[in-house]
Amino acid sequence: MKRISEYVADFFYRRYGGGPRLNVKALCKDCVVERCRILRLKNQLNEDYKTVTNLLKVTVKGNDRFWVGKASLRSWRQLALEQLNEQDEDAEHSNGKMNGNAQNKDESNEEKREEEEELNFNEDIVCPHGDLCISENERRVVSREAWEKLKQYFPKAPEFPNNKECCSQCKILEREGEENEALHKMMASEQKTSLQNLFHDKCRPCLGSWPQETDELYIVSQFFVEEWRKFVRRPTRCSPVSSIANSVLLCPHGGLMFTFASMTKEDSKHIALIWPSEWERIQKLFVVDHVIKITRTQGPEGTRYTSEPQLCPECREGLLCQQQRDLREYTQATVYVHKVVDNKKVMKDAAPELNVSSSEAEEEREENKPEGEQDPDFNQANGGAKRQKLSQQSYITYQKQGIRRSTRHRKVRGEKALLVSANQTLKELKIQIMHAFSVAPFDQNLSIDGKILSDDTATLGSLGVIPESVILLKADEPIADYAAMDDVMQGQRGGGREL
Repeated sequence: MKRISEYVADFFYRRYGGGPRLNVKALCKDCVVERCRILRLKNQLNEDYKTVTNLLKVTVKGNDRFWVGKASLRSWRQLALEQLNEQDEDAEHSNGKMNGNAQNKDESNEEKREEEEELNFNEDIVCPHGDLCISENERRVVSREAWEKLKQYFPKAPEFPNNKECCSQCKILEREGEENEALHKMMASEQKTSLQNLFHDKCRPCLGSWPQETDELYIVSQFFVEEWRKFVRRPTRCSPVSSIANSVLLCPHGGLMFTFASMTKEDSKHIALIWPSEWERIQKLFVVDHVIKITRTQGPEGTRYTSEPQLCPECREGLLCQQQRDLREYTQATVYVHKVVDNKKVMKDAAPELNVSSSEAEEEREENKPEGEQDPDFNQANGGAKRQKLSQQSYITYQKQGIRRSTRHRKVRGEKALLVSANQTLKELKIQIMHAFSVAPFDQNLSIDGKILSDDTATLGSLGVIPESVILLKADEPIADYAAMDDVMQGQRGGGREL
């Protein structure tokens, strides 16, 4: 609104009409009184805030005290001020109109409901059962005088005298939680002692050099080993492992997905080998869905290795095809670039801004999550009828989810990690390398495993650049030109200038 003189008002009303005429007598007494009340309360709030602050500094003794949430004490002034502002707005809108614009009641009610869902004063120490919470770290006692000051602004706040007992249900739950933590600690200690070989990688057998003291070894999924180790290391923060899902290593027909040769090389990251003596203890501690065993037999034709269950050639071939397809169709994968000088790797610190966006440990934790457990086919055991009907394509998806393990390259000093996609060209990669190493694209000589990468128009997928590849960079450096430039720079530093 704007106040104008009576002479101008007469002019407007004669020309345009309208009404009613609003003068000093048109002021609403109730609204004026309410506005004055709010202003006085805001002034009083400032004084009370100082008073309460001083009262909280005094050590209170005796039983005439009250519990108040620490979070509520930190923000009570702001909460009170917001309440006063709401009252002020309600008074302005009490007639349903504001300068002729109708108030949307539905929107107003919805806003109020959202605000009511937020915690009010002292509700931060109310437990889920509506009683005093058991955590004393979240609350403190205040004097009656301080509490009465606060109650003036929050009359509906929950009140808890100093001698009020904590919630009995929460006490029971806390006691049960402590008992569970103690049980988990004891369980983890016993399992670690019983399965020392499983806990330490160096104590586990290796297929590459079969141990002479036994002719049979057992297999579990590496995912189980890592989840079990997490529990053993942090039993109070991680859930105990109760079962071994070896079905993740088998195809829908119940056959093994790995050959003996692959288990000694690229597929070794999916499995963990178990000594026979340790396998007996594992079967007592965990529920095992499928037993997988590798047996060595000596015969006239030499050493032979067999598995139970046997390899499923059809599904193994399908998995290999899918893996090859994935290597050619990746997006936003990481490759590592080494710069070499005289066939020696330059050992310089990699620029932090050129590394992978998230830490390797965090990414590996994400990759270790059992994504396959979200697939209903993942948990179907014993080769049931429904599982048998899986198509080859759906099985490949299942297999990727179930046994996907991190093959992350351990980056060393001097390497720089770049994010690339299979469909980008070699020239685009060279531009990335230029920004990383300050080497022009035409001075870059790139190779992977001795193979020269020379076709700038070819895609990385067609050139065999796969995720986690290590690319060697050898730069053509015109030494003579650099020496001349250095002479020029020295001349400038000495005060001279070459023309």
